[in-house]
Formats: sequence, structure tokens, C-alpha cells
Amino acid sequence: MLSLFVTLVSVAACLGNECGSRPLLPNNGAYEVGGSPLMSRIVGGDEATPFSWPSICGLTDRNGNQFCGGTLVKNSNGEFVFITAAHCIDSTRVSNYRAKCGMYDVRGDSPSHLQFLRFSSLKVHEQYNENTFDNDIAVFKFLVQPIENNYVQAACIADSDNFEGEDSIVVGWGTLTSGGAAPDKLHQVNKPIKSDAMCEQRLANEYHSYNMMCAGFTVGGADACQGDSGGPLYTLRNNLWTLTGVVSWGYGCADPMSPGVYADVYQLRNWIATNIN
Repeated sequence: MLSLFVTLVSVAACLGNECGSRPLLPNNGAYEVGGSPLMSRIVGGDEATPFSWPSICGLTDRNGNQFCGGTLVKNSNGEFVFITAAHCIDSTRVSNYRAKCGMYDVRGDSPSHLQFLRFSSLKVHEQYNENTFDNDIAVFKFLVQPIENNYVQAACIADSDNFEGEDSIVVGWGTLTSGGAAPDKLHQVNKPIKSDAMCEQRLANEYHSYNMMCAGFTVGGADACQGDSGGPLYTLRNNLWTLTGVVSWGYGCADPMSPGVYADVYQLRNWIATNIN
């Protein structure tokens, strides 16, 4: 069953500004790359180290009810912007949305860490298709800029293509089983990126390599799930945490031979650069 994860020039990795840091972890958290899916997964999963992913935020309604994730990046002026999935957006009225950043526990975080932020503008990809999930990406600009600190940082933007077997980590507050309960605390999962040929083999005509990528294990057991939509798939490149994919869709959650699908940030980089600057 199809499940939304609800189941020019090369853009410089951080558009000329600092990005990709996880200040609360030794060696920038590089030791987490390539971990066993059975030790760290969103579906069934273990918790992330508290506040160790400073570029992930929750996307909420105006009352703070969270329904998707998203990622902080910076534009060429050094300003924070927020990237999420187009399928998370059900209204073009920007006042309907907020970002909760500097968050680890959705119920118990210290107010001194949490930043509850409003947006000034929203852009959904003009060619987003709600039936095929092509171009499943959207960007918000902030009304007031987030305060940058150890708990709020930007990820880098992918400036090179992913490759088969590249290690990635998916992060979110989504459900621990398909259709199950969501955790209060942030979870993460290690997954290898699959080749386009393998993604096409597993997902047939539903997979479109010109704006999608997929990741997962043949045996399943590790995946994003409902509520993780719009959140990040990170890769560690040159010791910088890079936004490589945006959680988009999949068949179930963590099913065997059914990799999760992500909007491909590298393939969409020119659209991103145009709309965040």
C-alpha cells in the first residue's frame, strides 16, 4: 500500500555560508555514519542524542501541532530558510504554518532551546504533482530569522550527486510502525542509498530518477514513516552534514524490498537556489 511519509552552476554545499555542523557531538558526529539499522531506526527505533541534529525542525500549524518535518539551510546572504516536502502543504496561506526549531522532545524541551518561528513566504515547486510526487519540495522564508546557536544550525545543500551504497541517516519524529504511535523524542536511522536502477526495479514506474532518490535495505527493517514527511535524509560529505534528500513517500514503512523515496536535493538544486535567494 502506498504510504505518504505523513509514510546554471553547481550550488556550493552551503551557498558560501557555514553549514553542516553538529556542535554537541565529538568529531561532528562522524562516528554515527554506517551504523547498524537494528541499532538505530525510526521504525521501531532508538532515540537520537539529545539536540544533536540542530538543522531539523518540526513543521506545525499555527497552534503548534506538528505534522511534518523540515530542514534549515542558508541562502547566499547567510539567511536561514526552511526546506520541506510539497505534500506537507495543504494551503498556500503562509500564516497557517510555523517551525519549531531547537527541539528534541516534542513535549518536554526546555523553552530556552526551543524557537517557535513564523514565516514570511512559501514557495511550492510549480511542477509538484500530488499523484506522482514529482518535485516534492517546498521552501519557506522566515519572518524573523532564527537565532543561531548549538541547537539551531543549517545543513549544507547537496552539491554533488549521491551514489549507490552511500551511507545516509534519516531523522524525524514520525511513527515507530506503519500506522502506529509517534515518539516524543527525535529518532534516527542509518540507510544505504540505492542506485536509480535498483529504485526503478523495486518501485517500477512510480519512481522518477530525474527528481527522486531512494534508500533502504533489501530486508527492510529501517525506514522513515508517517509524520517524518518533509524531514531530512543526511549524508556526511567532507565532514559536513548535507541535506541530500527530503522524505517523500514509500510503500508501507520498512517493508522488505521497498526502499523509501526522497526528493533528490541535488537534482532540484537549481530550483532551490532560485527560490531561497
